[in-house]
Amino acid sequence: MSSSFVLVVLEEAPRDLGPVVPLREGAQVFGRTEGADIRLAWDTVSRRHARITVEEGRVTIEDVASTSGTFVNDELVRGVVEISPGTRIRIGRIVFELARAEEAAARGLVPSDP
Repeated sequence: MSSSFVLVVLEEAPRDLGPVVPLREGAQVFGRTEGADIRLAWDTVSRRHARITVEEGRVTIEDVASTSGTFVNDELVRGVVEISPGTRIRIGRIVFELARAEEAAARGLVPSDP
């Protein structure tokens, strides 16, 4: 059984983005364009900035040729990098922390399952 994951927004959240971004199974593109899976309408975010993939309980991230880079724990992402809960991700000026959904709910960041 795979666990679900969320990104907790730590810094520089756009107004239209909630405090937590749920991640679904499969690949999700983060970017400024309207066609992005997770739209980050922020001037420091490229149209197609980063891709986060959730598969079988594993989470990976890769930069998709952004202008300003994608960072994991302040290190520039090169290629596909596996990340785990507690990892900090920076896309543009927006900083997230990867968390398991149930841990975020326990911290009061998201509603627990009905």
